[in-house]
Amino acid sequence: MQCEPLQRLSLVDGAYAAIKQRILSGQLAPGTALNIDALRREMGVSNAPIREALRRLEHERWIETVPFRGAFVRPFDAAELADLYELREMLELAAIEKILPRPRAEGVARLAEALDEIRSALARQDAAAYLSADIRFHQAIVDMAENGRLSGVYATLVEQGRCFVLRRRLDDSAKCRHEATEHAELLEAIRSGHKALAKRLIRSHVRALLEQERPT
Repeated sequence: MQCEPLQRLSLVDGAYAAIKQRILSGQLAPGTALNIDALRREMGVSNAPIREALRRLEHERWIETVPFRGAFVRPFDAAELADLYELREMLELAAIEKILPRPRAEGVARLAEALDEIRSALARQDAAAYLSADIRFHQAIVDMAENGRLSGVYATLVEQGRCFVLRRRLDDSAKCRHEATEHAELLEAIRSGHKALAKRLIRSHVRALLEQERPT
């Protein structure tokens, strides 16, 4: 079996990671055209690694190729967004089912740390830090189930939805404070081992986020 040279593979991986990060950060917004020649010059590589990176991103549904027009950052529609949030809710509920009524202390400590970061980001009006802390909080819930596959699937799901939540801003301070309060209530439900309450709070929280983030 013939293998690709390691140097070529590393160039493809580098281009893939760089383009994907630009999509996740919002630098490349949905609908943005991806010019292979421009990307090649920016990254200092040939066309081949860029083309291979774009093929990988298309396979993962980050971009789409339109015949005779080229590659574009793929916009997610309302139905796909709803699917992502439905799966997110199911995975968090599955984690709660496993970790309660006896949560591990180290997991609760991670949740408390993420909640402190959420509050700090709110105080600083730092939207990026708020988003990162929010992701860490919910990932910590899933990680408490101590199932590597579950954690990996959830992390991928959150990454795919990140391009939506990047639209969120902290200009509605009342709404953001309410979200922080919801996180605090969820933390206390988990800490106290109250499974039914924790599940109810997760359902309410995730469904409210979906309504906020639906494409308009």
